[in-house]
Amino acid sequence: MPSKFVASCKQELEVRNCGFAHLPAEEFVKSQWQSRTKSIFFLLYRLALAIFFTGVVINSMVVAAQTAHFGKYFIYLTHWGILLCMGTTVMGAVLVMVWYFHPEYSETVSNSYEMPTCFKIYWMVHNITLILSICITIVYWSLLHNETMVVDANNILIHACNCVFMFLDLIIVAYPVRLWHVVQPIGFGLTYCIFSVIYHAAGGTNLLGRPYIYNVLNWNEPGKAMVTVVGTIVLAMIVHVLMFAIYKLRVKIYLRYFGGKPIIPTNSTLQLQTGKGVHHHTPGISMVYGNDNKGFTIGERY
Repeated sequence: MPSKFVASCKQELEVRNCGFAHLPAEEFVKSQWQSRTKSIFFLLYRLALAIFFTGVVINSMVVAAQTAHFGKYFIYLTHWGILLCMGTTVMGAVLVMVWYFHPEYSETVSNSYEMPTCFKIYWMVHNITLILSICITIVYWSLLHNETMVVDANNILIHACNCVFMFLDLIIVAYPVRLWHVVQPIGFGLTYCIFSVIYHAAGGTNLLGRPYIYNVLNWNEPGKAMVTVVGTIVLAMIVHVLMFAIYKLRVKIYLRYFGGKPIIPTNSTLQLQTGKGVHHHTPGISMVYGNDNKGFTIGERY
């Protein structure tokens, strides 16, 4: 198993996996575990997750407003992260709703050899949100939290539930994790780093009136701040590799225990089609129909 995982990692490091090419594209609107081309349960799950994170964001804003701190709500990475959770899950819910209720769009996506732009954007945002949520939870509870901070419902929702629910989402969805995509959460993190520098230079303060947002990102001590930045980048890389390993394990479990079951069509307007792998000349069966529902492309096998 370890040798197969290493070989899989080497394959993932090929240049072709840097971008957003992935087929079948319909994996982005399906669960790894559903047995039909469309699933009302997956749709309801997507809607529930979007509603949950929307509620978390509203609650966090209300708490900030009640404590007269709403003016500085947007300076914290935690709030950037929870806003991303909301945006990602709402976008995912919209895509699944369109897929479920508009068969003509489903047919267009299934018959195309190009990923829709909205799917690419969703994939990127999901990548960023997943890694950022886990890193925020790890950094907060290991470095930032202290006995003066209240562990209430709002704290748990924005510093723990974000990580838990995004991790569970990775186990449920059908689309892959790409090793090269680690540059996306790192790029987002560096964007926040630049923001913190600008905020500091402009004389900004945190809720306690101190000249930094986080004490570990205090630009009055640039050496200490850079250690935090580099350490967080390393953490993001480690977390991303672990998420890649979990994705591979998810697919392996699916293949072993569910891979032999045929996909039952739920839309009579769709036609049986040739599968679309990494290379267009590679034969296969689509995720839409057939008995080879692997949940990943031809070139991703162990």
